[in-house]
Amino acid sequence: MCRRTSHIHKVDVLSVDASSVLQIGDSQCLDAVSNILAVQREKAIFYENEFMFEDYSAFSIPLVAPSLTEPICIDTFHDCPYIFVRNVRVPFLAAASVVHIGSNESISLETRVVNIRHLFREEPHTGGRR
Repeated sequence: MCRRTSHIHKVDVLSVDASSVLQIGDSQCLDAVSNILAVQREKAIFYENEFMFEDYSAFSIPLVAPSLTEPICIDTFHDCPYIFVRNVRVPFLAAASVVHIGSNESISLETRVVNIRHLFREEPHTGGRR
């Protein structure tokens, strides 16, 4: 891996979420995993052990990396051993996301999300007829 020096004038980040990375400088390997089970209810009543990750197959099914069908050849030439950045503005880094300024050899990111919404059903309107 080519090592370079990163010069950053200004970085403006409002929020970095869980399992996200804000990396300035070189890194050998970045690995970020985020499992999200989001439950939204019209009436906020929740019970202990009601929603468990192991109850949802989306969190346990192995993910298979796509296989390359063609060989990839990359020739890289770094004319300058420095990375100069004047200004980076990132309002929000969400689950398992990366802002990286520098060299990196390997990166692996995985986010799994299950959204559950429990809403009340209204009685159908019959226009006053029964």
